[in-house]
Amino acid sequence: MSLRQRKRVATEQAIVDAAMTLFARDGYAGTTVDDIASAAGVGRRTLFRYFPTKEDILLDPRRLDRQGMLSALRERRAGEDDVTRVLRVLATMRARAFAVFRPAHQRVLHRLSHGELAGRSLILMQLARDVIVESLVGKRASRDERLRARVLAMACVVAVDAAITAWIEAGMSDDLEKVITQAGRHLREGFARSA
Repeated sequence: MSLRQRKRVATEQAIVDAAMTLFARDGYAGTTVDDIASAAGVGRRTLFRYFPTKEDILLDPRRLDRQGMLSALRERRAGEDDVTRVLRVLATMRARAFAVFRPAHQRVLHRLSHGELAGRSLILMQLARDVIVESLVGKRASRDERLRARVLAMACVVAVDAAITAWIEAGMSDDLEKVITQAGRHLREGFARSA
């Protein structure tokens, strides 16, 4: 990484760290962009160069590497079914997209993405779903093929979200990838049997 790239990464990390500390202490609504900029040691204009909105600090659609996802989804490993492949790619993309969030941030990020920022979280889920569908079926797919792809994609996206919720509720001591694998097993087994 060049000096300029390292400075950019350090500034982004400082903004995220400051925001997460303030969100944990004062709440999302109680934290202003000026508060975050001041705590991060940057100007308001600098903050907006990195994050166009306060929501973007947490859930920035630009973090979704669309081309990376499409490329990874085209790769099918030996013996890998669609659920396993999609969950593998989602887990990898989630780790990359949210690498800027430290372990200490996870509870606050989860609480906000399921509370005050649930709408933004849903938009990101739908963006991921659309990329998955695009990789699974071509433009000439039948209605049934497209329906299957949409159900599979959204089920996998929600399975990852459910796995993250279970991981956080259990104290984040388990390996998250194992919890995501367990969620995939539940998807493959289905829910036809009675509880």
